[in-house]
Amino acid sequence: MNQAYNYNGKAAYNLESNEIRNKLNNYQKEIIHYSQMQTFSRNLYEKNYYQGLMQNRTDNFAAELEEMLLSESLAENDTEDRVFTLSELSYFDGSEGRPAYVAVNGKVYDVSNIAAWGGGTHFAGLRAGNDLSGQFASCHRGMAAMLDQLPVVGTIALEE
Repeated sequence: MNQAYNYNGKAAYNLESNEIRNKLNNYQKEIIHYSQMQTFSRNLYEKNYYQGLMQNRTDNFAAELEEMLLSESLAENDTEDRVFTLSELSYFDGSEGRPAYVAVNGKVYDVSNIAAWGGGTHFAGLRAGNDLSGQFASCHRGMAAMLDQLPVVGTIALEE
C-alpha cells in the first residue's frame, strides 16, 4: 500500500492489515462457495448465474479495496498537520515495512521512496526515525532545496 502513511502507531497498522485480511477471507469464502455451486449446476442458466455472482463479488472487493487505498491516500495529504514527538518519530524507522521518516529543522519528511534511504538507513550510519537536523546541516550545507522535493508529513514537537 502506501507509500506515505497516516499511522497513529503500530496498533493502527495492525488493525488496518487485519481488516483487509478479514475482508479478503470473507470474499474468498463466498467466491469459493459460488464456484462450487457453479461446478455442480446442471444447466447453463445456473452456471451463468453463479459466474455472475463470482464476478460481482470480485468487482465489489476490488472497489472496496480501491476505496480503502484512496481514503488512505487522502489521509496522507492531511498528515502535514501532524505533530510528532521524538518517541513517535522513532517508530517510523523504515524497518518491517514501516515508512521511513526523518526530521530536519522542525519538519518531518518521508524518505521511504528515496533509494539512498533504503531500509531506513543512509550513508554514515544515519537511521530514519530520528531528528537529523545537525547531520543534514553538516553534510548538505547550502542544499536545503533538496528537502523541498520530499513529502512533508508533519512537524516535530518542541521539547519542554
